[in-house]
Amino acid sequence: MFHYECFKNHNSKDYNKAINSFDVETFANAVESTKAGHVIFTIGQHWGKYCSPNTTYEKLLGVENGEWTSRRDLIMEIAKALDKRDMRLIIYMTARAPMRYYRVIEAMGDTLPTINGKPAGPKVNPMSHPRKLKGFRRSENQPPNPVFMKNWGDVCGEWSKRYGKQVSGWWFDGYKDEMKKAYPQLQQEKYNIDTWLTAVRSGNPNAELAFNAGAHPILSLCTNGKLCPHQTFTAGEQHEFTFKNKPLTPKNFPSPKGVTWHLLLPIGDGWGAGTKPRFEADLLTRRISEINNQHGVVTLDVPITAEGKMPDSILSVLQETGRQIQKN
Repeated sequence: MFHYECFKNHNSKDYNKAINSFDVETFANAVESTKAGHVIFTIGQHWGKYCSPNTTYEKLLGVENGEWTSRRDLIMEIAKALDKRDMRLIIYMTARAPMRYYRVIEAMGDTLPTINGKPAGPKVNPMSHPRKLKGFRRSENQPPNPVFMKNWGDVCGEWSKRYGKQVSGWWFDGYKDEMKKAYPQLQQEKYNIDTWLTAVRSGNPNAELAFNAGAHPILSLCTNGKLCPHQTFTAGEQHEFTFKNKPLTPKNFPSPKGVTWHLLLPIGDGWGAGTKPRFEADLLTRRISEINNQHGVVTLDVPITAEGKMPDSILSVLQETGRQIQKN
């Protein structure tokens, strides 16, 4: 997995320049050298900027291409490069409107941040926390509404139709308990979670879907059931291969029937961070092989530069891990 955030805190000129610097072939060759079978790549996160054009998003936000969406369609280029190498691409996307900017939340029609149930307004940081601002609730900690589900379906649907079967799945972040609980009530509306996900799968009806609500096994591995009825693989967000001294495996923390067990954790210091690996190749081989033998899947989050380069020490460990697993 790659938390590609070269546009973080950049103006439109700088972030387009950064995205244009990405060397797709070198990146794809490096990934292939690790023997990986799939890549999860961030099209954009809560910053509201994306490394792919999207006319629907641009129109809703009232901006030209190149301001909040890149001129280069980096996702399409990566999809084609991975497809040539028989590797699958999964898109990382948020389940809610990018929540760092009030303007974007409002433009997407998502539920606005509130203080004691009343709109907080654009002068209040939408990333505030109730521990510091009494009565505050972020957008993602409130139920979504039909207007947003329509708009977000149109945004995701544009990408889905463009990429088609070159995208094998979607990993949705920020699918909180409030969104899960809102599912039945939203079904009574014309636009709901079902219509949103129909749009997500419009380009590939067989696309796999994961929904992430947090790093605890109950949430990320869905040990208490699916977060969404359409879920086909677990988000798997964790930081170690164990939880309370118990190995994180499909047998110890089983996922619901029909949902592929999937574990996701950073190999560096954090999500998209660090230059050195936290795990040696031997340990990675043992853990991943054990999970694979129990029909589970592992994804390692790897730091990456704007140019698409992984740290050498981390790439070396991934390559050695791939060689050892292939031998077993």
